[in-house]
Amino acid sequence: MVTVKRPQRLFSFTDYQKTRPKEPPPGDRLDAMFMELASAIESTQQALAEIRRDDGKLQSETVTERHLVPGLIDNLIDDLKAKIAPTALATAGNAANAQNAERMAALYAADAERAVAVATQLVNGMTALRELITSKSGANDAASQVADMFATEAESWANLAHGMADNAIKAKDEALAWAEYLAGPVVNAAQAPAYIAGSPFPNGLYYQPIEGGVAGLFSAKWWALQAYNLVGAAGQFFLGPWPGPPLPGEQNPSTGQVAPNPIPPGSIYYDVTSGQVMVWNGTAWKTSVAPVSAVPQAQHVYVATANQQNFSGPDSNGQTPDVGDYPSDVYINGVRLVPTLDYTIDAGTDTLHINAPVTLNSIVQWDLLGAPPAAFAALRAWKIAALTPDGTTQDFPLKYVDASSATVDANVGSSAELLVSLDGALQEPGIDFTASGSAMHLAAVPPADGDLWAVWYQPEVTP
Repeated sequence: MVTVKRPQRLFSFTDYQKTRPKEPPPGDRLDAMFMELASAIESTQQALAEIRRDDGKLQSETVTERHLVPGLIDNLIDDLKAKIAPTALATAGNAANAQNAERMAALYAADAERAVAVATQLVNGMTALRELITSKSGANDAASQVADMFATEAESWANLAHGMADNAIKAKDEALAWAEYLAGPVVNAAQAPAYIAGSPFPNGLYYQPIEGGVAGLFSAKWWALQAYNLVGAAGQFFLGPWPGPPLPGEQNPSTGQVAPNPIPPGSIYYDVTSGQVMVWNGTAWKTSVAPVSAVPQAQHVYVATANQQNFSGPDSNGQTPDVGDYPSDVYINGVRLVPTLDYTIDAGTDTLHINAPVTLNSIVQWDLLGAPPAAFAALRAWKIAALTPDGTTQDFPLKYVDASSATVDANVGSSAELLVSLDGALQEPGIDFTASGSAMHLAAVPPADGDLWAVWYQPEVTP
Protein backbone atom coordinates (compact mmCIF):
# COMPACT_ATOMS: atom_id res chain seq x y z
CA MET A 1 0.00 0.00 0.00
CA VAL A 2 1.41 3.40 -1.02
CA THR A 3 1.92 5.97 1.71
CA VAL A 4 0.58 9.35 0.68
CA LYS A 5 3.19 12.09 1.12
CA ARG A 6 1.84 15.28 2.57
CA PRO A 7 3.67 18.44 1.25
CA GLN A 8 5.40 20.78 3.69
CA ARG A 9 6.49 24.39 3.42
CA LEU A 10 10.31 24.36 2.94
CA PHE A 11 11.02 28.08 2.54
CA SER A 12 9.19 31.40 3.15
CA PHE A 13 9.36 33.39 -0.03
CA THR A 14 7.26 36.11 1.64
CA ASP A 15 9.91 36.77 4.25
CA TYR A 16 12.63 36.71 1.58
CA GLN A 17 10.83 39.36 -0.49
CA LYS A 18 10.36 41.56 2.56
CA THR A 19 14.12 41.63 3.30
CA ARG A 20 15.27 41.65 -0.34
CA PRO A 21 12.51 43.36 -2.32
CA LYS A 22 14.73 44.05 -5.32
CA GLU A 23 16.18 40.57 -5.67
CA PRO A 24 14.45 37.69 -7.51
CA PRO A 25 13.35 34.56 -5.56
CA PRO A 26 16.20 32.08 -5.16
CA GLY A 27 16.00 29.40 -7.89
CA ASP A 28 17.24 26.53 -5.76
CA ARG A 29 14.53 27.21 -3.19
CA LEU A 30 11.86 27.25 -5.90
CA ASP A 31 13.14 23.94 -7.32
CA ALA A 32 13.08 22.36 -3.86
CA MET A 33 9.49 23.50 -3.24
CA PHE A 34 8.37 22.27 -6.69
CA MET A 35 9.97 18.87 -6.00
CA GLU A 36 8.16 18.68 -2.64
CA LEU A 37 4.79 19.32 -4.33
CA ALA A 38 5.51 16.94 -7.25
CA SER A 39 6.42 14.15 -4.80
CA ALA A 40 3.15 14.69 -2.85
CA ILE A 41 1.07 14.66 -6.05
CA GLU A 42 2.76 11.49 -7.32
CA SER A 43 2.12 9.61 -4.04
CA THR A 44 -1.51 10.76 -4.12
CA GLN A 45 -1.96 9.48 -7.68
CA GLN A 46 -0.40 6.12 -6.78
CA ALA A 47 -2.70 5.79 -3.78
CA LEU A 48 -5.72 6.70 -5.94
CA ALA A 49 -4.75 4.03 -8.51
CA GLU A 50 -5.01 1.39 -5.79
CA ILE A 51 -8.76 2.05 -5.35
CA ARG A 52 -9.80 3.39 -8.80
CA ARG A 53 -9.51 1.79 -12.20
CA ASP A 54 -8.77 3.65 -15.42
CA ASP A 55 -12.46 3.41 -16.45
CA GLY A 56 -13.46 5.33 -13.33
CA LYS A 57 -14.89 2.37 -11.37
CA LEU A 58 -13.61 1.12 -8.00
CA GLN A 59 -11.00 -1.62 -7.90
CA SER A 60 -12.40 -5.09 -7.08
CA GLU A 61 -12.68 -5.94 -3.37
CA THR A 62 -11.89 -2.35 -2.43
CA VAL A 63 -15.02 -1.78 -0.29
CA THR A 64 -15.66 -4.36 2.43
CA GLU A 65 -18.34 -4.69 5.09
CA ARG A 66 -16.35 -2.63 7.61
CA HIS A 67 -16.35 0.31 5.16
CA LEU A 68 -20.17 0.40 4.93
CA VAL A 69 -22.40 2.57 7.08
CA PRO A 70 -23.67 0.53 10.05
CA GLY A 71 -27.08 -0.96 9.28
CA LEU A 72 -26.75 -0.49 5.50
CA ILE A 73 -26.91 -4.22 4.76
CA ASP A 74 -30.00 -4.66 6.94
CA ASN A 75 -31.63 -1.74 5.14
CA LEU A 76 -30.87 -3.34 1.76
CA ILE A 77 -32.35 -6.62 2.92
CA ASP A 78 -35.43 -4.88 4.32
CA ASP A 79 -35.92 -3.03 1.00
CA LEU A 80 -35.70 -6.32 -0.89
CA LYS A 81 -38.18 -7.92 1.48
CA ALA A 82 -40.56 -4.97 1.06
CA LYS A 83 -40.45 -5.42 -2.73
CA ILE A 84 -40.98 -9.16 -2.50
CA ALA A 85 -43.55 -9.05 0.35
CA PRO A 86 -46.57 -8.07 -1.83
CA THR A 87 -45.81 -10.99 -4.13
CA ALA A 88 -45.51 -13.28 -1.14
CA LEU A 89 -48.81 -12.01 0.30
CA ALA A 90 -50.54 -12.45 -3.04
CA THR A 91 -49.13 -15.96 -3.26
CA ALA A 92 -50.31 -16.74 0.25
CA GLY A 93 -53.79 -15.39 -0.56
CA ASN A 94 -53.93 -17.44 -3.76
CA ALA A 95 -52.83 -20.48 -1.83
CA ALA A 96 -55.63 -19.86 0.70
CA ASN A 97 -58.16 -19.57 -2.13
CA ALA A 98 -56.82 -22.78 -3.60
CA GLN A 99 -57.19 -24.57 -0.26
CA ASN A 100 -60.75 -23.28 0.12
CA ALA A 101 -61.60 -24.35 -3.41
CA GLU A 102 -60.01 -27.75 -2.76
CA ARG A 103 -62.69 -28.51 -0.16
CA MET A 104 -65.42 -27.70 -2.65
CA ALA A 105 -63.88 -29.40 -5.67
CA ALA A 106 -61.86 -32.50 -4.86
CA LEU A 107 -60.74 -32.87 -8.47
CA TYR A 108 -58.37 -29.87 -8.03
CA ALA A 109 -57.00 -30.72 -4.60
CA ALA A 110 -53.57 -31.49 -6.03
CA ASP A 111 -53.35 -28.03 -7.62
CA ALA A 112 -54.18 -26.34 -4.30
CA GLU A 113 -51.51 -28.39 -2.52
CA ARG A 114 -48.95 -27.38 -5.13
CA ALA A 115 -49.89 -23.73 -4.59
CA VAL A 116 -49.24 -24.08 -0.87
CA ALA A 117 -45.90 -25.77 -1.64
CA VAL A 118 -44.97 -22.91 -3.97
CA ALA A 119 -45.72 -20.38 -1.21
CA THR A 120 -43.48 -22.39 1.12
CA GLN A 121 -40.68 -22.35 -1.46
CA LEU A 122 -41.04 -18.59 -1.72
CA VAL A 123 -40.59 -18.14 2.02
CA ASN A 124 -37.55 -20.44 1.94
CA GLY A 125 -36.16 -18.46 -0.98
CA MET A 126 -36.44 -15.21 0.98
CA THR A 127 -34.60 -16.79 3.91
CA ALA A 128 -31.86 -18.02 1.61
CA LEU A 129 -31.65 -14.54 0.08
CA ARG A 130 -30.99 -12.95 3.45
CA GLU A 131 -28.32 -15.50 4.29
CA LEU A 132 -26.65 -15.02 0.92
CA ILE A 133 -26.58 -11.23 1.18
CA THR A 134 -25.28 -11.41 4.77
CA SER A 135 -22.48 -13.80 3.85
CA LYS A 136 -21.60 -11.81 0.72
CA SER A 137 -22.00 -8.35 2.17
CA GLY A 138 -18.78 -7.21 0.51
CA ALA A 139 -19.98 -8.04 -2.98
CA ASN A 140 -22.80 -5.50 -3.39
CA ASP A 141 -23.16 -5.99 -7.13
CA ALA A 142 -23.45 -9.75 -6.71
CA ALA A 143 -26.07 -9.32 -3.98
CA SER A 144 -28.18 -7.10 -6.22
CA GLN A 145 -28.04 -9.68 -9.02
CA VAL A 146 -29.03 -12.45 -6.64
CA ALA A 147 -31.93 -10.32 -5.31
CA ASP A 148 -33.17 -9.69 -8.86
CA MET A 149 -32.94 -13.41 -9.57
CA PHE A 150 -35.01 -14.31 -6.50
CA ALA A 151 -37.52 -11.56 -7.21
CA THR A 152 -37.98 -12.92 -10.74
CA GLU A 153 -38.36 -16.46 -9.44
CA ALA A 154 -40.79 -15.30 -6.77
CA GLU A 155 -42.91 -13.60 -9.41
CA SER A 156 -42.88 -16.79 -11.49
CA TRP A 157 -43.90 -18.81 -8.44
CA ALA A 158 -46.70 -16.33 -7.70
CA ASN A 159 -47.98 -16.55 -11.28
CA LEU A 160 -47.92 -20.34 -11.08
CA ALA A 161 -49.80 -20.33 -7.77
CA HIS A 162 -52.29 -17.81 -9.17
CA GLY A 163 -52.92 -20.04 -12.16
CA MET A 164 -53.46 -23.05 -9.91
CA ALA A 165 -55.82 -21.01 -7.72
CA ASP A 166 -57.78 -19.92 -10.81
CA ASN A 167 -58.20 -23.56 -11.76
CA ALA A 168 -59.45 -24.36 -8.28
CA ILE A 169 -61.86 -21.39 -8.35
CA LYS A 170 -63.24 -22.62 -11.67
CA ALA A 171 -63.81 -25.98 -10.03
CA LYS A 172 -65.56 -24.24 -7.13
CA ASP A 173 -67.81 -22.34 -9.57
CA GLU A 174 -68.65 -25.57 -11.31
CA ALA A 175 -69.48 -27.16 -7.97
CA LEU A 176 -71.75 -24.20 -7.13
CA ALA A 177 -73.47 -24.59 -10.48
CA TRP A 178 -74.06 -28.25 -9.64
CA ALA A 179 -75.46 -27.23 -6.28
CA GLU A 180 -77.87 -24.79 -7.90
CA TYR A 181 -79.06 -27.40 -10.37
CA LEU A 182 -79.36 -30.00 -7.63
CA ALA A 183 -81.43 -27.56 -5.57
CA GLY A 184 -83.56 -26.81 -8.61
CA PRO A 185 -86.72 -24.70 -8.89
CA VAL A 186 -90.28 -25.86 -8.34
CA VAL A 187 -91.52 -27.31 -11.65
CA ASN A 188 -95.01 -28.67 -12.18
CA ALA A 189 -95.66 -32.21 -13.31
CA ALA A 190 -96.21 -31.35 -16.98
CA GLN A 191 -92.99 -29.34 -17.35
CA ALA A 192 -90.66 -31.40 -15.13
CA PRO A 193 -89.49 -33.98 -17.75
CA ALA A 194 -88.67 -31.28 -20.33
CA TYR A 195 -86.86 -29.20 -17.72
CA ILE A 196 -84.68 -32.13 -16.72
CA ALA A 197 -83.91 -33.02 -20.35
CA GLY A 198 -82.75 -29.45 -21.07
CA SER A 199 -80.61 -29.16 -17.95
CA PRO A 200 -76.78 -29.10 -18.27
CA PHE A 201 -76.73 -31.64 -15.44
CA PRO A 202 -79.79 -33.78 -16.01
CA ASN A 203 -78.47 -36.60 -13.86
CA GLY A 204 -78.58 -34.32 -10.84
CA LEU A 205 -82.36 -33.73 -11.06
CA TYR A 206 -84.95 -36.33 -10.23
CA TYR A 207 -88.66 -36.33 -10.87
CA GLN A 208 -91.13 -38.69 -9.29
CA PRO A 209 -94.78 -38.43 -10.35
CA ILE A 210 -97.35 -38.89 -7.60
CA GLU A 211 -100.60 -40.64 -8.43
CA GLY A 212 -103.63 -38.72 -7.33
CA GLY A 213 -101.65 -36.00 -5.61
CA VAL A 214 -99.31 -33.10 -6.12
CA ALA A 215 -96.64 -33.89 -8.68
CA GLY A 216 -93.63 -32.10 -10.00
CA LEU A 217 -90.03 -31.24 -9.17
CA PHE A 218 -89.70 -30.09 -5.54
CA SER A 219 -86.12 -29.65 -4.36
CA ALA A 220 -84.74 -29.88 -0.85
CA LYS A 221 -84.07 -26.15 -1.11
CA TRP A 222 -87.78 -25.52 -1.77
CA TRP A 223 -88.84 -27.59 1.23
CA ALA A 224 -86.29 -25.75 3.41
CA LEU A 225 -87.74 -22.40 2.34
CA GLN A 226 -91.24 -23.67 3.06
CA ALA A 227 -90.19 -24.71 6.55
CA TYR A 228 -88.51 -21.36 7.18
CA ASN A 229 -91.63 -19.50 6.04
CA LEU A 230 -93.72 -21.55 8.47
CA VAL A 231 -91.39 -21.23 11.46
CA GLY A 232 -89.27 -18.20 10.57
CA ALA A 233 -86.48 -17.15 12.90
CA ALA A 234 -88.63 -17.54 16.02
CA GLY A 235 -87.35 -21.04 16.67
CA GLN A 236 -83.93 -19.80 17.79
CA PHE A 237 -85.45 -17.30 20.25
CA PHE A 238 -88.17 -19.39 21.96
CA LEU A 239 -86.60 -21.66 24.57
CA GLY A 240 -89.81 -23.38 25.66
CA PRO A 241 -90.96 -24.00 29.25
CA TRP A 242 -88.41 -23.84 32.10
CA PRO A 243 -88.86 -24.14 35.87
CA GLY A 244 -86.63 -21.08 36.34
CA PRO A 245 -84.45 -18.63 34.41
CA PRO A 246 -82.12 -20.67 32.13
CA LEU A 247 -78.40 -19.92 32.12
CA PRO A 248 -76.39 -19.73 28.87
CA GLY A 249 -75.57 -23.28 27.78
CA GLU A 250 -77.83 -24.89 30.45
CA GLN A 251 -79.87 -27.98 29.54
CA ASN A 252 -83.56 -28.11 30.38
CA PRO A 253 -84.03 -31.06 32.79
CA SER A 254 -87.55 -31.69 31.47
CA THR A 255 -87.26 -31.22 27.71
CA GLY A 256 -83.52 -31.66 27.13
CA GLN A 257 -83.35 -28.39 25.19
CA VAL A 258 -80.06 -26.50 25.60
CA ALA A 259 -80.11 -22.72 25.99
CA PRO A 260 -77.82 -20.93 23.51
CA ASN A 261 -74.51 -19.52 24.71
CA PRO A 262 -74.64 -16.56 24.59
CA ILE A 263 -78.40 -16.06 24.80
CA PRO A 264 -79.49 -13.60 22.05
CA PRO A 265 -81.36 -10.51 23.32
CA GLY A 266 -85.08 -10.95 22.68
CA SER A 267 -85.07 -14.67 23.59
CA ILE A 268 -88.15 -15.76 25.55
CA TYR A 269 -89.17 -18.68 27.73
CA TYR A 270 -92.27 -19.63 29.74
CA ASP A 271 -91.61 -19.80 33.46
CA VAL A 272 -93.76 -22.71 34.69
CA THR A 273 -93.16 -21.71 38.32
CA SER A 274 -94.36 -18.09 38.11
CA GLY A 275 -96.64 -18.59 35.10
CA GLN A 276 -95.06 -15.66 33.25
CA VAL A 277 -93.37 -15.20 29.88
CA MET A 278 -89.83 -13.90 30.47
CA VAL A 279 -87.68 -11.95 27.98
CA TRP A 280 -83.83 -11.77 27.92
CA ASN A 281 -82.70 -8.12 27.55
CA GLY A 282 -79.03 -8.98 27.05
CA THR A 283 -78.09 -9.00 30.75
CA ALA A 284 -81.09 -10.37 32.69
CA TRP A 285 -84.50 -12.02 32.35
CA LYS A 286 -87.39 -9.54 32.58
CA THR A 287 -91.17 -9.94 32.55
CA SER A 288 -92.65 -9.43 29.12
CA VAL A 289 -95.26 -6.95 30.38
CA ALA A 290 -94.14 -3.89 32.34
CA PRO A 291 -96.41 -1.91 34.71
CA VAL A 292 -98.20 0.97 33.02
CA SER A 293 -96.84 4.33 34.19
CA ALA A 294 -99.40 6.90 35.17
CA VAL A 295 -98.54 9.55 37.73
CA PRO A 296 -95.32 10.22 39.69
CA GLN A 297 -95.32 8.26 42.91
CA ALA A 298 -92.25 10.15 44.15
CA GLN A 299 -89.89 12.74 42.69
CA HIS A 300 -86.23 13.12 43.64
CA VAL A 301 -83.89 15.90 42.56
CA TYR A 302 -80.09 15.76 42.80
CA VAL A 303 -77.51 18.45 42.02
CA ALA A 304 -74.65 16.56 40.36
CA THR A 305 -71.00 16.85 41.26
CA ALA A 306 -68.37 16.82 38.48
CA ASN A 307 -68.49 13.51 36.52
CA GLN A 308 -71.01 11.96 38.93
CA GLN A 309 -72.78 8.82 37.66
CA ASN A 310 -74.42 7.13 40.68
CA PHE A 311 -77.31 8.81 42.58
CA SER A 312 -78.86 7.39 45.74
CA GLY A 313 -79.70 8.35 49.31
CA PRO A 314 -81.22 11.71 50.33
CA ASP A 315 -81.76 14.13 47.47
CA SER A 316 -81.52 17.94 47.60
CA ASN A 317 -84.83 17.97 49.53
CA GLY A 318 -83.77 15.26 51.98
CA GLN A 319 -86.00 12.59 50.36
CA THR A 320 -84.58 9.07 49.86
CA PRO A 321 -85.85 6.98 46.90
CA ASP A 322 -87.53 3.62 47.53
CA VAL A 323 -87.60 1.94 44.10
CA GLY A 324 -89.48 -1.25 44.86
CA ASP A 325 -91.45 -2.28 41.75
CA TYR A 326 -91.98 1.29 40.51
CA PRO A 327 -90.70 2.13 37.00
CA SER A 328 -88.60 5.27 36.62
CA ASP A 329 -88.41 8.42 34.50
CA VAL A 330 -85.07 10.27 34.59
CA TYR A 331 -84.27 13.79 33.35
CA ILE A 332 -81.00 15.75 33.18
CA ASN A 333 -81.57 19.49 33.01
CA GLY A 334 -85.09 18.77 31.75
CA VAL A 335 -84.03 16.32 29.01
CA ARG A 336 -85.59 12.88 29.39
CA LEU A 337 -83.19 9.92 29.26
CA VAL A 338 -83.75 6.56 27.58
CA PRO A 339 -83.85 3.51 29.93
CA THR A 340 -80.92 1.07 29.59
CA LEU A 341 -79.34 3.16 26.80
CA ASP A 342 -78.78 6.20 29.06
CA TYR A 343 -79.31 4.85 32.57
CA THR A 344 -80.01 1.78 34.70
CA ILE A 345 -81.80 1.31 38.04
CA ASP A 346 -80.62 -1.02 40.81
CA ALA A 347 -83.77 -1.70 42.84
CA GLY A 348 -81.80 -3.66 45.45
CA THR A 349 -79.66 -0.66 46.41
CA ASP A 350 -82.15 2.05 45.31
CA THR A 351 -79.45 3.49 43.04
CA LEU A 352 -79.72 5.37 39.75
CA HIS A 353 -76.68 4.87 37.47
CA ILE A 354 -76.27 7.24 34.51
CA ASN A 355 -74.05 5.73 31.83
CA ALA A 356 -72.27 8.96 30.85
CA PRO A 357 -70.60 11.16 33.52
CA VAL A 358 -72.73 14.20 34.42
CA THR A 359 -71.29 17.71 34.40
CA LEU A 360 -70.99 19.82 37.53
CA ASN A 361 -74.26 21.31 38.95
CA SER A 362 -76.47 19.47 36.45
CA ILE A 363 -80.01 18.90 37.76
CA VAL A 364 -80.93 15.20 37.82
CA GLN A 365 -84.66 14.54 38.32
CA TRP A 366 -85.63 10.96 39.15
CA ASP A 367 -89.37 10.19 39.10
CA LEU A 368 -90.73 6.90 40.47
CA LEU A 369 -93.97 6.18 38.63
CA GLY A 370 -96.99 4.36 40.02
CA ALA A 371 -100.46 3.43 38.88
CA PRO A 372 -103.23 6.03 39.37
CA PRO A 373 -105.09 5.86 42.69
CA ALA A 374 -107.87 3.29 42.83
CA ALA A 375 -110.47 6.05 42.99
CA PHE A 376 -109.47 7.25 39.54
CA ALA A 377 -110.56 5.42 36.40
CA ALA A 378 -108.20 7.33 34.08
CA LEU A 379 -106.39 10.60 33.43
CA ARG A 380 -107.38 13.27 30.95
CA ALA A 381 -104.71 15.59 29.58
CA TRP A 382 -105.48 19.26 28.92
CA LYS A 383 -103.06 21.69 27.28
CA ILE A 384 -103.04 24.86 29.39
CA ALA A 385 -103.74 28.02 27.41
CA ALA A 386 -100.75 30.19 26.46
CA LEU A 387 -98.60 31.34 29.37
CA THR A 388 -96.77 34.55 28.46
CA PRO A 389 -93.93 35.72 30.73
CA ASP A 390 -93.21 39.47 30.93
CA GLY A 391 -90.04 39.45 33.05
CA THR A 392 -91.81 40.33 36.34
CA THR A 393 -94.85 38.03 36.73
CA GLN A 394 -94.60 34.86 38.85
CA ASP A 395 -98.33 34.04 39.09
CA PHE A 396 -100.20 32.72 36.05
CA PRO A 397 -103.84 31.71 35.52
CA LEU A 398 -104.55 28.14 34.41
CA LYS A 399 -107.17 27.84 31.66
CA TYR A 400 -107.82 25.23 28.98
CA VAL A 401 -110.21 24.52 26.10
CA ASP A 402 -112.59 21.68 27.00
CA ALA A 403 -114.36 19.18 24.73
CA SER A 404 -117.08 21.70 23.90
CA SER A 405 -114.46 24.23 22.69
CA ALA A 406 -115.13 26.49 25.66
CA THR A 407 -112.25 28.10 27.57
CA VAL A 408 -112.65 27.16 31.23
CA ASP A 409 -110.60 27.41 34.42
CA ALA A 410 -108.57 24.41 35.45
CA ASN A 411 -109.16 22.83 38.84
CA VAL A 412 -105.74 21.43 39.75
CA GLY A 413 -105.86 19.31 42.90
CA SER A 414 -102.09 19.22 43.53
CA SER A 415 -98.90 20.50 41.93
CA ALA A 416 -98.04 16.94 40.84
CA GLU A 417 -101.01 16.99 38.40
CA LEU A 418 -99.34 19.76 36.39
CA LEU A 419 -96.45 19.26 33.93
CA VAL A 420 -94.60 22.57 33.45
CA SER A 421 -91.77 23.31 30.99
CA LEU A 422 -89.65 26.49 30.91
CA ASP A 423 -87.33 26.86 27.90
CA GLY A 424 -87.39 23.07 27.42
CA ALA A 425 -86.49 22.28 31.07
CA LEU A 426 -89.11 20.45 33.16
CA GLN A 427 -89.98 22.21 36.43
CA GLU A 428 -90.22 20.22 39.66
CA PRO A 429 -93.63 20.35 41.39
CA GLY A 430 -93.46 21.86 44.87
CA ILE A 431 -89.93 23.19 44.32
CA ASP A 432 -89.95 25.19 41.08
CA PHE A 433 -93.70 25.86 41.14
CA THR A 434 -96.92 25.29 43.08
CA ALA A 435 -100.39 24.94 41.58
CA SER A 436 -103.88 24.80 43.02
CA GLY A 437 -107.24 25.29 41.36
CA SER A 438 -106.77 27.66 38.44
CA ALA A 439 -103.57 29.39 39.64
CA MET A 440 -99.87 28.60 39.34
CA HIS A 441 -96.99 30.30 41.14
CA LEU A 442 -93.38 30.04 39.92
CA ALA A 443 -90.60 30.12 42.52
CA ALA A 444 -88.48 32.34 40.24
CA VAL A 445 -89.45 35.02 37.72
CA PRO A 446 -89.22 33.57 34.19
CA PRO A 447 -87.43 35.71 31.56
CA ALA A 448 -89.56 37.87 29.33
CA ASP A 449 -88.56 35.86 26.25
CA GLY A 450 -88.95 32.51 28.01
CA ASP A 451 -90.94 29.63 26.48
CA LEU A 452 -93.39 28.62 29.23
CA TRP A 453 -96.08 25.96 28.78
CA ALA A 454 -98.00 23.43 30.89
CA VAL A 455 -100.20 20.33 30.63
CA TRP A 456 -102.79 19.42 33.28
CA TYR A 457 -103.33 15.69 33.85
CA GLN A 458 -106.88 15.73 35.27
CA PRO A 459 -107.90 12.60 37.21
CA GLU A 460 -111.29 11.21 36.17
CA VAL A 461 -113.13 10.10 39.27
CA THR A 462 -115.22 6.96 38.94
CA PRO A 463 -118.87 7.53 39.66
